[in-house]
Amino acid sequence: MVSRRAVIGVVVVVIVVIAGLAGYMYLSGSLNPQATKDHISVGFTVALSGPLSAQGSEQLRAYQICADYINSQGGVYVAEFGKRLPLRITYYDDSSDPSKARSLYEQLITQDKVDFLWPPFGTGIGLGIIPVVNKYNIPIILATQTIATEERLKNVSQNIYLTFMTFEHVGGMYAAVIKKIISDRPELRRIAIIYAETDSTVGWATWTKKALEEQRIGEVVFTASYPLTATDVRGLLLRMAEARPDIVLALTFGADSYVVIPQMRELRINPKVLIMTGPGASTRDFYTRFDNATREGIIYWTNSYPDLDPVLKSFWDTYVSKYGYAPVPDMQGLVYKSCLIFKA
Repeated sequence: MVSRRAVIGVVVVVIVVIAGLAGYMYLSGSLNPQATKDHISVGFTVALSGPLSAQGSEQLRAYQICADYINSQGGVYVAEFGKRLPLRITYYDDSSDPSKARSLYEQLITQDKVDFLWPPFGTGIGLGIIPVVNKYNIPIILATQTIATEERLKNVSQNIYLTFMTFEHVGGMYAAVIKKIISDRPELRRIAIIYAETDSTVGWATWTKKALEEQRIGEVVFTASYPLTATDVRGLLLRMAEARPDIVLALTFGADSYVVIPQMRELRINPKVLIMTGPGASTRDFYTRFDNATREGIIYWTNSYPDLDPVLKSFWDTYVSKYGYAPVPDMQGLVYKSCLIFKA
């Protein structure tokens, strides 16, 4: 029987080799060489409804393109059977709800009896399934999830392997961007940080503020949060405007992106620099919902550039050909290429 942890070890080595283009698999079990199999079953949940549905829909598409590609190459070679087996995916809508995702992952393991698990989208959902991971002692490689520190990661679960950045790494990255802006434009020193109340964005905000203050980068003049499901943040935005920030770091995450930006425009709040983070601003919904005037001037970060990597370029071209628009950056580096570790 194939050792789960041996496989995880191999995968971790592969992740290091591909230099930061993170990969992950949830290994729910190992293939039984005595059984007769004609496919490898893979299970996961995605947010097809709720505030993370825009990202969940994109992640599902990336998974489907990945599975189609692997199957077009003959599937995954399994030495125990001496042949290649195609992937067959089973997925459920977790409704952006960690508790629902938790029960669905247990169903995938105990009822659907999938061979492998792929992860859901987002930190909150990913951390929500940890009790199931621990219950069945299944090693998991997380990629779209962030945790405060490596030490906390060990305390949460010995089954988790983190490939995406920790909160302090993300905070350091945002601080470095702001430091560069202030270095180029010293008059832009006043900083505001607003953020959605999610596991990821709270962590990003906390560690960004910490990095800015410790490195004495500018002056943080305003910090405030709002519920992810908020539909009116005008009061918060007006209070922010009173602080007269030059640079606004908006740590949005999901559907809140469609609230914060138009209400800033409505109130004519136009900071000299607007940095928008989180996956919300990179979704197709964001680009189709708002016109160029609304989107103009927003700085957004990405974790991958397709022209720098032939595998990502192939995914990019396939996605554009199939859906008519560019994929979300997270779906390139964090979902598709890491999914291909399955083929390694």
